[in-house]
Amino acid sequence: MSRWSVEVPPRLYEEVARLSPGGRRAVHDVLDRLAVEPRDPASSTEPIAGAELRRIDTDPAKDTGDRITLLYRVHPPEDDAPGRVEAIFILSGP
Repeated sequence: MSRWSVEVPPRLYEEVARLSPGGRRAVHDVLDRLAVEPRDPASSTEPIAGAELRRIDTDPAKDTGDRITLLYRVHPPEDDAPGRVEAIFILSGP
């Protein structure tokens, strides 16, 4: 079992739904990677006080070639509870 859970808030459902099928697959794949290690070397830390905010780009979508940027927050594990990866913002484009 992973030490991390990934949360995509309902307010982002519409954004994900607007992506192409390949774009949705690319987002799924990057979220799957973040469930294993949210501090993926391909991600970068965004400077903000009091929170660990990170950014990562997907691989190009297989159908459109678009890269999708995911901004997310890392909540470290506490006691026996797994850590959380909270999706904050999704941006897609060529």
